[in-house]
Amino acid sequence: MTPALPPAPFAPRAVDNDAAFALGRSLGLHPVTAQVLAARGIVDPDDARRFVRPGPEALRDPRLMEDMDRATEIVARTIADGRRIAVYGDYDVDGVCGTALLLRALRALGADAKAFIPHRVADGYGLRADQLRRLREEGCALVITVDNGTTRAAEIAEAEAEGLLVVVTDHHEATGDLPRCPLLNPKRPRGAYPFRGLAGCGVALKLALALAEKMGRLPQATFKALVPDLLALAAVGTVADVVPLLDENRALVSMGLRALAGSRHAGIQALLDVARCAGRPVRARDVGFKIGPRINAAGRIGSAEAALELLLCDDPPRAKTLADTLEAGNRERQRIEREHTEQALALAEREMAGDPPAFVLVREGWHPGVIGIVAARVAETYDRPAALVAIENGQGRGSARSFGATRLHEALDRCGAHLLSHGGHAKAAGFTLRAESFPAFREAFLAAVAAQGGEAAGPKPVDAELPIDAITGPLAAELDMLEPFGSGNEEPVFCAFDVRAAGEPRRLGQGDTQLVFYAATDRSSVRATAPMGLFPEEALEGRFDIAFLVRKREGPGEPVEIRIRELVPRKG
Repeated sequence: MTPALPPAPFAPRAVDNDAAFALGRSLGLHPVTAQVLAARGIVDPDDARRFVRPGPEALRDPRLMEDMDRATEIVARTIADGRRIAVYGDYDVDGVCGTALLLRALRALGADAKAFIPHRVADGYGLRADQLRRLREEGCALVITVDNGTTRAAEIAEAEAEGLLVVVTDHHEATGDLPRCPLLNPKRPRGAYPFRGLAGCGVALKLALALAEKMGRLPQATFKALVPDLLALAAVGTVADVVPLLDENRALVSMGLRALAGSRHAGIQALLDVARCAGRPVRARDVGFKIGPRINAAGRIGSAEAALELLLCDDPPRAKTLADTLEAGNRERQRIEREHTEQALALAEREMAGDPPAFVLVREGWHPGVIGIVAARVAETYDRPAALVAIENGQGRGSARSFGATRLHEALDRCGAHLLSHGGHAKAAGFTLRAESFPAFREAFLAAVAAQGGEAAGPKPVDAELPIDAITGPLAAELDMLEPFGSGNEEPVFCAFDVRAAGEPRRLGQGDTQLVFYAATDRSSVRATAPMGLFPEEALEGRFDIAFLVRKREGPGEPVEIRIRELVPRKG
């Protein structure tokens, strides 16, 4: 009797093959590209055309957002009266980019405007009553928030009672008592805005455009010349905040990345230079891995002021100095992150024996500015959500990252009795607690995650099977039409079975971070790269199955390569 074969480690997502074939024939697409679109629910040719060619027609009218008329009326009147406006942002990439975007737009419209971004450690997260009071004492008549404020009804009411005007622009979950001031948030309950997925900078962009239109400045050459930079800033914040790159966000990011690459603004050019993205098209992954981290580093390990100043700076020598400051801060952030990641993974490994539904890890001395990144590393390594808590002086600052379908904001809502504050969304969230509350919080969080259910066991889903023989340069170029990739539109992952390595594997990159070899069949081969440590090198001595990305290569040599996501040795 022939022994049963072991189950395949990867499984292509189920699609309607007839619909995929018809889509490919209608648009002249490679069958693999058509299958990827069908796997994402895009089978109508008109929908597919809009998806691969997103443009300005996909951007919704800002006036559809509830309270937009109230908000623009207040801001326009404040500008006309010559009274000062403060833009109160957040210290992450979304908040910093949104603050820079709105400040540049307000100043172009004649406003006396300044920015305030809280210090992550000294001030903490979100809108605070004492800071609002300080801004009023400094002569500000109006505060416009960016990426915060939805859950701060009490603080806003107190500020309004003292004579301060407030307009909130935000995208976080709108639960509980909402502010009575104008609240621009696509997630408002029963709100009329047709797309809920905007990032904070996307909402700020809507206010900027609606305000320019109300003041009759939108068609004027000076403001029109500014719009590409506003789109560029919105694109960076949108990608970095990991909101869905679908619908309106897809068009916003697609146009914004083109504007980013072509910007003549000194600050943006200096940022692209230090991120090694200048002089070529900028992709969403460049924002996620190069541009965003450099902006984020400033706010994570200190003050975000240098990042904000850079995005506002149009003096080349000063911009270079600021960009170099961000680069140094990013290197320091990387050092701290590596140290904390080693510690967190060691703690997680000890807990794996109990097979927990999530990890809740705590340590004194962890830097609160990087534990969110470390939590993501733990979640990715062990395929389950992770919450990390940094303890200092009896207080804990926590950051959580999701895995699979776990909804973090709902899990934290169920832990509210043990927390001082919490906020965020399904994929990423933050919280604070007293050190003595940690054990009770840990038990409550684990129970809340378990109650949501976990990922089903079985083969890991991929977009399609793609034999090594079928990987070509033209296919890689066609897959580029599905950009920008990110949350909700992840880069397609393919699988191939019964593969071997050809040639001698080589190590590349500073510190030998990459392993390069040729993935081969009896008929063809393709250049393959993998992060060192993803699998034991001896696995390349036998046959294996792989999950991978397809990438077009620039310059001389092979036109295409694959990036290995997972390698599983074949048994038997």
